[in-house]
Amino acid sequence: EAIRRADAARYQEVHCRSALNPVKGMPFKWTLNPYRGCTHGCHYCYARRYHAQFELGADDEFASVILVKTNLVEVLRRELRKPSWTGELVAIGTATDCYQPIEGSYKLTRGALEVLCEFANPTSVVTKGPMIVRDKDVLMDLSARTDCSVCVSVACVDEDVWRALEPGRAHPMQRLRAVRELADAGVHAG
Repeated sequence: EAIRRADAARYQEVHCRSALNPVKGMPFKWTLNPYRGCTHGCHYCYARRYHAQFELGADDEFASVILVKTNLVEVLRRELRKPSWTGELVAIGTATDCYQPIEGSYKLTRGALEVLCEFANPTSVVTKGPMIVRDKDVLMDLSARTDCSVCVSVACVDEDVWRALEPGRAHPMQRLRAVRELADAGVHAG
């Protein structure tokens, strides 16, 4: 049922029952991942094991079959409205990159950030995608209302190593420029 796109990955739209995922043993208690699987194809990716827990292939399937949680924004809004929600930090992009190329079409990460901003909920984002600068306005608003941090992953700046380790990822200098642009805008980024 998955639709193949120009990047050769297949995208399957799914509905999630929950947007927020409880975690243990991390410095945060809640995660949010708009997508499952990642087209980046980084050879050192720890999230492949996470993918295998759902009986999906940890190797090629992780990078070639991406599940898109189309109702994530609505489900997140519903969860944050619950009286039991205490406004704890939500970590975005911990098991798959929330700014992989498909985000340009679905805008689920942006929608989630807008909802988190609406509720002034503390948020952190981890990504390798310089597309995050598209959402600079929302991150600035969120930063003005509550704790917000962005970490852009850059394994190295050596061109040969980058090509070998991160074949589907943006150039490291693009990612460093994204950090500079966000930091210059007042977003806690590094």
